[in-house]
Amino acid sequence: MRFTDATEALEEPLVLPLRGANKKLKDYKIEPVDAADGIKLQELMTDIQALARRQQAGQEVTEADAAKLGDKDSLAELEEKSLGREVRDQMIRDGVKLRSIQVAGMTAFYWQTLQDEGATAEAYWKSGGKAPKPNRAQRRTATRTQQGAATTTKKRASATGTKPKAGASKTKA
Repeated sequence: MRFTDATEALEEPLVLPLRGANKKLKDYKIEPVDAADGIKLQELMTDIQALARRQQAGQEVTEADAAKLGDKDSLAELEEKSLGREVRDQMIRDGVKLRSIQVAGMTAFYWQTLQDEGATAEAYWKSGGKAPKPNRAQRRTATRTQQGAATTTKKRASATGTKPKAGASKTKA
């Protein structure tokens, strides 16, 4: 079986709207990164995810862990690779604020490295670079206390396997 060329679908750009110094909204088109930069970005994402899993498991993060991430490209280089040098430079020339460029850079980083159809990148972008608030079900689950199984266990049936006769519990006078 021969597949058709999927390059067009796979290389669809990410478009982020931002306002520069002139206060007009402008769309910045971020192209997918080349393979060499993509591999570096994916390695960094793998390291970040592993570190996050360790922290969630209650394990201590060591200086060696931090140094491993510190050996990677600086934040500016990460933004440059994720956004593309030309797009990042254009944002700077247009007077886009630093925080907006940082959020755009991390959004592009998530878009470039995670295979979730852009869901994480979109959530990060929509939240303005803040961790999205959990939905109602997550908030409710987080505040519930665990209850023992006894609260949901049915009462025990007769040990003899027989049913009590109606009125058997009444005493005769």
